[in-house]
Amino acid sequence: MMRDASLATFLEVLFGVGGVTILIFAWIQTMPVSERIFATFVGSAGILWAIIRIMFLDSKPADN
Repeated sequence: MMRDASLATFLEVLFGVGGVTILIFAWIQTMPVSERIFATFVGSAGILWAIIRIMFLDSKPADN
């Protein structure tokens, strides 16, 4: 089965940057604690998902 590496890389970057952005906005703005906890959970989940996907990324040496 052939995997699309560019799509996987795009999704890792999207979830990682999205998670950081959500965390920044959740902690800069004034909001109720319950919303801040939920936003922190969602942002952390995005970052964690990106980190896990990066660890399982297959890196193959270039053929010369």
